[in-house]
Amino acid sequence: MDHSAQTTNASRLHPDAATPTDRRSNSSSPALPEIPPAELDLTFSLDSIIGPSSPFANSSDPHAEKVIKRASNVMKLTQENEKLKEELRAMTARIEAAERKRLELSKLQQASQAGTTKANQS
Repeated sequence: MDHSAQTTNASRLHPDAATPTDRRSNSSSPALPEIPPAELDLTFSLDSIIGPSSPFANSSDPHAEKVIKRASNVMKLTQENEKLKEELRAMTARIEAAERKRLELSKLQQASQAGTTKANQS
């Protein structure tokens, strides 16, 4: 037996059994309002998505240009600052090494003078 024959036989055997379309038409729920079809315009550019204030967009807005230029200057200054910090660390290390060497030579000189003084006294 095919599906439509089974449905017909089931409705004859069980009068309460209704098809899904029958249930919807007999229900007491209110009708849903009509939703108008959407009018989609899919012809938009990447600039309209990114926006005119983006640094990637070719904008003629003077405020945006100033912000972009300022951001570029900040990046350059940050890089220069890091470079100067690294040079300062290197200079500090050289100064500390030179100071250690000077103290070591000073101690050696004092020790040699003490040794010569003792030798002269004997």
